[in-house]
Amino acid sequence: MNPSGKKRVWPLALAHGLNDGYGAFLSALMPILIERLGISLTLAGLLTSVRSSIGSFAQWPLGLAADRFGARNFAVFGPLLTAFSMCFLALMPSYWGAVILLVLAGLGTAALHPAGASLVPEGAGRGLRMALFSVGGTLGVALGPILVTQVVSRFGVSALPFLLVPATLVFLVLYQTVPRGGRSPNPQGILLHRHPQRTKILRLWAMGMFRDVVGTAVLSFLAVVWTRRGAPLTLAGLSLTVYSLAGAVGDLVGGRLSDRFGRKEVLAGAMFFALPALYLFLFTDGFISFLFLALFGLALAASVPVTLVYGQELVPESRGAVSGLLLGLVWGVGSLLVTVVGALADRVGLELALSYVGIALIPAGLLA
Repeated sequence: MNPSGKKRVWPLALAHGLNDGYGAFLSALMPILIERLGISLTLAGLLTSVRSSIGSFAQWPLGLAADRFGARNFAVFGPLLTAFSMCFLALMPSYWGAVILLVLAGLGTAALHPAGASLVPEGAGRGLRMALFSVGGTLGVALGPILVTQVVSRFGVSALPFLLVPATLVFLVLYQTVPRGGRSPNPQGILLHRHPQRTKILRLWAMGMFRDVVGTAVLSFLAVVWTRRGAPLTLAGLSLTVYSLAGAVGDLVGGRLSDRFGRKEVLAGAMFFALPALYLFLFTDGFISFLFLALFGLALAASVPVTLVYGQELVPESRGAVSGLLLGLVWGVGSLLVTVVGALADRVGLELALSYVGIALIPAGLLA
């Protein structure tokens, strides 16, 4: 990979890690929010839905805005807004105060993702560069809960605003190092019905939607799967870390292979490899089940940077908008359907429900 390309990617990966790491505070702080605000599990779940919905569905319009006005400020200030909101979340005295902060955090997330993806340098090896950008976010998700739980356990909730200090230092680094991206002279990302590549873009979106329905469902209920198997909570938590770290490896593998063998080939291969890995995870136990979980997380994540690069290659004049479409709207639909998966699990059992959902990887592979 071109050294100058590497230099321009690391600040984007750092921005992704800052945003997603602080954004991951919510799940770790949820027990504190429930107790402090005196809310039910339903209202607690709504907090997650608020942040996920804003962070997902706002990506397309904010990606279009990044195309029109320049992506750099979106990529730099978005993570700072997320960090600010999450550092004060657990101190809110009211439920609606928490909702407002989560809306702001969602907007910060929606600003960063399409803008950051659009700034990844072009040229040979772009699949691997996009993978490095993606890995930044994956590692942030893995490390953010560890950071916030350590601070709270040692110093209490009142110490959370001090986490703005490292976030601000990272912001200053980003302000100096994030590359400047030119504005698109003719952004067409919101007019896909007129675009000559609209059929391929819609196929990519549908493939990503099927993929993320499966991935979001597994991630949402992964800890529950292990505890219902009789595993301790620590092992259930370890499974989340294994899944996230395997996803980081998958990002790199998918990006590198797509540069060498082609985007479509890697997308299809990842979907069809993920399918048996999922079933082998669900219907085995112990260490071998952990191994298949890691392989499933690796395969599923391998398609994410490739989807982004391929979409941007199809619509180069609106890279921010197409990134918002293939990231935000895909994640949003996947998140909304998790409720349906939960209802199905109540009827037939969790592992059987996840095996039914896994069938969605077949149309995903065919679309690829």
